[in-house]
Amino acid sequence: MLHACSRPANRLLDAYKAQIIVFGTEVDLTLYHPDQAVINQAIATINADFQAFHHEWHAWEKGGIISKINQAIAAGQTIQIADSIRAFIEKSQRLSAASDYLFDPGIGQLIALWGFHGDLWQGPPPSALQISEWLSQRPSIKDITFDDRQQLHCSNRQVQLDFGGNAKGLALDLALQSLQAAKIEHALVSIGGDMKALGNKPQEHAWQVAIQNPQQPQNVIASLPLYGGESVVTSGTYQRFYQWQGQRYSHILNPNTGYPADGFASVTVLHADATTADSAATALLIAGPQNWRRIAQQMGIEMAFCIRHSGTFEQTKAMEKRLKLI
Repeated sequence: MLHACSRPANRLLDAYKAQIIVFGTEVDLTLYHPDQAVINQAIATINADFQAFHHEWHAWEKGGIISKINQAIAAGQTIQIADSIRAFIEKSQRLSAASDYLFDPGIGQLIALWGFHGDLWQGPPPSALQISEWLSQRPSIKDITFDDRQQLHCSNRQVQLDFGGNAKGLALDLALQSLQAAKIEHALVSIGGDMKALGNKPQEHAWQVAIQNPQQPQNVIASLPLYGGESVVTSGTYQRFYQWQGQRYSHILNPNTGYPADGFASVTVLHADATTADSAATALLIAGPQNWRRIAQQMGIEMAFCIRHSGTFEQTKAMEKRLKLI
C-alpha cells in the first residue's frame, strides 16, 4: 500500500514525503528534487520494486524465489538461479563467515520451529529435543554451492533460507540505487526505522537519526547524524517477540544454541553498505557483551552502539565520537 505524497513543492528546499506499507512494516521516503513528476515516478518505481522484492525474498511466500530454492533444497535437487540471486547469497555467505556464523540465513527451519514464520508470533516454543535434533544437523548457508551452469546445490537438506536478517539492508541499497538513477541527489529511505541516506538534508550538514530506548521504545536514548552514502540499522530483542507462560522469546536466534539471543537488548550499526550493517547488527546482538568487539572487527564494523537489558551500553570509539546521548 502506498500513501500519497505530502507537501508538494516547487523548490529543492521542500521535502516530498511518502509511505509504503511492505515487508510487514512502514517504509518512509523523504525526497528532495525541484520536479514533482520526477519524485512521483521515483516513488512509484520504489513501491513496485519493493512489492516484488517482498514476494520474491519472503521465506514463506509461496511462488517466490526463496521459497522455490527452499523446496529444491528439501527435495535434494539443484535449481537454476539468476546472477543477482547468486551474488546476494554469496555476499551473505561472506558476511556469515565473518560473523563466525552467528548471522546465518540458513536457519529458516529453526525460525519456523520457534513460531516466527507467519504474521502472528505465538508459542509454544520448541522442545529441548526439537532444538537438539536441529543442532545435530546444524544447517548453514555455508552448505550451499554453485556450479558453472548457475545451478544452486546444497549438501544439507535441512537448510532453509530466511533472509530476514539482512534482506531489508539489500532493499535499502537497491532503493538508493534507484533514486540515483532517477537523478535524485538528496533523500532518506527508512524501512521500519532502518535508514540509508542519499546526499545531505538541504540547508543542514546531516540527517538526524533517533535511537530508541529498548526499555521504553516510545522514548529516544540517543541521536546520530547520518551523512550521504551511510546507512544505520538497529537490531533489537524488543521489536519482535511473544510471551509464553510468563517468559518472553525474541525472534533473534543464536544458531549455536538454538535459543533466542539475550546478551543485548539492541545493537545499532552504522556502515556505508546497508546489507552489511543489517547483517552485523544481528550478529553483534547474538555475540553479546563477551564477543561483540571481535565480531565487529571481523565484519569490518567501526561504528556500533550496544545496549544491555539493564540499560547500560557499550560502543566503539568511532561511534562514541559520532553519537549524542539524550
